[in-house]
Amino acid sequence: MQDKVRDSAGRFRAGHSGNAGGRPRDEARVAELARSYTTEAIDTLVDLMRHAKDDRVRGTAAQALLERGWGKPRLEVATTHKSDSESFIEALQEVAQRVKERQASE
Repeated sequence: MQDKVRDSAGRFRAGHSGNAGGRPRDEARVAELARSYTTEAIDTLVDLMRHAKDDRVRGTAAQALLERGWGKPRLEVATTHKSDSESFIEALQEVAQRVKERQASE
């Protein structure tokens, strides 16, 4: 018996969907419930940042707080080179060299 919704390759035919009902209605309630714990979650992150014994845990908690408060940092590479892929590689190599120099001086 041939499926009227799918073609011979198993893909949905035009005009048909694998999720005809859309998103489940409970999804909004789950998001609302999760948001209700925001203050407690932030307090937990602050506590971990201040009191965790593992440096990695403290760093991860601090990073999570900063990203939630200020957003993730953008990385921009400024270069005077032409904008072809070879110049991009040269710019990345230059950045790597500067990072190494900075680490050596610390």
